[in-house]
Amino acid sequence: MDEYQDADNDEVPFDKLYPALIECFGVIICGYVAGRVGLIKEQQTNGLATFVGTFSLPCLIFLSLASLDLSAVNWYFLLSVFISKTIVFFSVLLITMLVTRPVDPGKSGLYAIFCTQSNDFAIGYPIVSTVYGVAHKDFISYLYLLAPINLVMLNPVGFTLMEISKSKNSTLRTGLPLRVFTSIATNPIVFMTALGIAGNFIFAHQVPDGLYALLNVFGQAFTASALFLLGLRMVGSVRNFKGEALLVPICLIAAKELMLPLVTREVSSLVLTWAQVPENETTALSTYGFLYGTIPSAPGVFVYSTNYGLEVKLIATAMVACTFVSAPLMFISAKMVSISHLSPPRTIALLTNFELDLCIIGVFACVILLAVFTFKRTVWSAPQKLTMCLLLSQLLGCTGVISGHLFLPYTKYVAYFLVNLADFSSRILTACLAICLAFMESRNYTTVNHFLPIFYGVSLGVPVFLILISSLLGDSFPPPPERTTLANSRFVETIDILVLLVSLIVSVVYMVLQQRYKRRYARYLVYSREANATSDSVHSCEDVSASRSEEQPVLPDGELDQSTTNEDSYPVHHLALVFFLVCSLFVSLALHIWNIVDDSMTGVYLELAFLDLFFTRGQSLIVLFIFGLDLISLMQPICRRIMETFSQGESITLPKIDEIPSETQHLCDQFNTYHIQPCQSQIVKRRRLKLWDFVACFTGEDLVSWLLSQGLVKDRDEGVVYGSHLLTGRVLRHINNTQYFTDDVALFVFNIN
Repeated sequence: MDEYQDADNDEVPFDKLYPALIECFGVIICGYVAGRVGLIKEQQTNGLATFVGTFSLPCLIFLSLASLDLSAVNWYFLLSVFISKTIVFFSVLLITMLVTRPVDPGKSGLYAIFCTQSNDFAIGYPIVSTVYGVAHKDFISYLYLLAPINLVMLNPVGFTLMEISKSKNSTLRTGLPLRVFTSIATNPIVFMTALGIAGNFIFAHQVPDGLYALLNVFGQAFTASALFLLGLRMVGSVRNFKGEALLVPICLIAAKELMLPLVTREVSSLVLTWAQVPENETTALSTYGFLYGTIPSAPGVFVYSTNYGLEVKLIATAMVACTFVSAPLMFISAKMVSISHLSPPRTIALLTNFELDLCIIGVFACVILLAVFTFKRTVWSAPQKLTMCLLLSQLLGCTGVISGHLFLPYTKYVAYFLVNLADFSSRILTACLAICLAFMESRNYTTVNHFLPIFYGVSLGVPVFLILISSLLGDSFPPPPERTTLANSRFVETIDILVLLVSLIVSVVYMVLQQRYKRRYARYLVYSREANATSDSVHSCEDVSASRSEEQPVLPDGELDQSTTNEDSYPVHHLALVFFLVCSLFVSLALHIWNIVDDSMTGVYLELAFLDLFFTRGQSLIVLFIFGLDLISLMQPICRRIMETFSQGESITLPKIDEIPSETQHLCDQFNTYHIQPCQSQIVKRRRLKLWDFVACFTGEDLVSWLLSQGLVKDRDEGVVYGSHLLTGRVLRHINNTQYFTDDVALFVFNIN
């Protein structure tokens, strides 16, 4: 990227950036290994934590603040960071309160602290000192001034909420303000921050040599100790990286690593421009704010979680993931920060080539997904139909970009129309998909079906109308080449921002409602089970629970149960898709606001433009990633036929239906009436066959063992006879119809009528 940098710009020593990252994450890994193999015990870890938090870090903070030239500090930048963190803090706080039922103020406060409190010193200090140690040495000192924003101003709000949550389950319900004030005032970091600022005035930012030597000894021990301690704290957290337990941590990490940097950059640019700060300083500070926002969450959040007993495993998981997700993001951002001015022609060419390559891959992804989803018509739930509409819009957008590079007559007009149609349509479909999921979770399927034609019309009609308005009132139609990739006219940009803002607000609101409906239905299931248990009516409760199960029975041809065609077969997948689409809306909104407020092309702008192109043109790749594993199961009927065709054995021959012995018919009827449902629930599992075929099946050994446990047979030989009767009576069959029933690992499935 250095080829885009002007010759007069300050160089960032990237030869030192790699060692800085290796230093940070290498020491973290060493700490993790030491804790994992048991070299350092829990009591020793607590001792190290006491040294770091009570001695080393406070001394480093005091020494840095006492020697800081406060007259050189840009207080408007500190104000902008405070505003940015406040926006993110209360956004996370409000959304968490709206989603959780019953309302848990402690959890809301903890999540808000996680998304705003950065690991400024253990990880931020070595990275910032490497990037800005030559060009802007004063930026390093900002870390010590930014830390109190959380510790003194925002964290007390979270502590108060956690104390309220704690007092609900405690007999101690008085003295809440005093406890919060005491916990803040006795925090060594807060105390030494205030003392360091006072010492700055007392010593005229010239610390005496004797005091400096004493504090410097403790301060120099901080970096290695803190990073090593962070690795120790990660022990036992990695095992939580699985299943739906990752959903909340992913949302928290997105808010910390995506939302906070972008908000900080935009707010810093607006505040500094309003304060009439020189343009060069505004650019440097706003890009520094972006880099500062990418610093991962502080380990202190895990300490708060442990002390209050709130979401300990979740926060530990989020801490580990956030720390390692931030590594590539900080590295890329650090490289981009060094680029203060870009050459527009080179930048446009770079982005255009990336967009073209992405669209070529996106076309193949769209075709594959549309073909598979069209073939598997039985999974066409309402969200799936909207997902297919999204893929169609992406296919049009990718086709439009590719056609714009053909240099044929009128292709630029076709490209302009298709690209804008796809962009507007995908943004509107994001909101429609969020609304659909909320209604599906509230069990209001009739309303969803009535709304589908409206969704189709709005996602097509509104984009066409907006394109016509933009064409008539914009600067030109189509816009010149340099605007097709980066920025349009102010009027067109305003329309884009309006559509993005409305879609973002609607999507977030209905995602919150979807979670509330989900928890309401979960409570309904609990109440219904309790009521049915009291009235000895367990069967109806089981039916309700079965209707919500994601495990669908497998029919002879591999199709899903027809009764589920009106429900969402992949609720978690579509929810994850909406989450990524909301991230896409947020990134696009940040880029469009940048185009309106500041038209300068910096390295951070290039990074944001690449991210926006990936989220905008690569949505089909996101869909392929989310539904990728399920494509195999969607193609299961074809796979099954291929297996049956090329299997080594020949199909077995069974007697005709009217020739089945009466003894076999009676046994099969009895099994279907009394035993098949409990048998299914206990032995049928989803298994992988030959590395690519997912089926819900069981082994012959499983069935014989179950028959023995229920007392239906006396020994395993009799169990084989019983299974052979079921096979002859078509109650079950071999997975490939090539083997009779055996007491081994051969796979069988039930033939559900």
